[in-house]
Amino acid sequence: MESIVLIGFMGAGKTTISKALAETLNAQVVDMDDVLVERIGQPISDYFEEHGETSFRKHETTLLKEALKEESIIATGGGVILQKENQQVLSDKLVVYLKADANILVKRIREDHVNVRPLAIKNDDGDLKRLFFSREKLYEKLAKVVIDTTEKKPVEIVSEIIQQVGS
Repeated sequence: MESIVLIGFMGAGKTTISKALAETLNAQVVDMDDVLVERIGQPISDYFEEHGETSFRKHETTLLKEALKEESIIATGGGVILQKENQQVLSDKLVVYLKADANILVKRIREDHVNVRPLAIKNDDGDLKRLFFSREKLYEKLAKVVIDTTEKKPVEIVSEIIQQVGS
């Protein structure tokens, strides 16, 4: 099995879908945000505050390269696509873009009190939507498969991914 890399904006469902997909395919899952929190020893929002986004993105790139060496389902962070190096690394990989309507994404982000996102703390809803639209073309460019998650249950999304990637 080739690794399946899930990309998309905050709140698109990368963590939820990676776990469900890995269970269905009997594969290991790498949730990059979880691994990074463990490695850096603090919540990502705290790390952003203390060390800045640039330092965080370096850790993210290192982890992406490591994760791709194993066959797994990889849930990336929403900003992984911003680094040119990551774009090159992902260019020939099986990348699935979990896409959702901007309003739905903001609603999911605001209602998720478990995963507090650094960029959601310091940006209002309009800023989050602008951030999404600024990244949308990159997500689409890198994706081999695009799945709209807006009104779908995880089981439907997993089924659609499997159907489209032929696993």
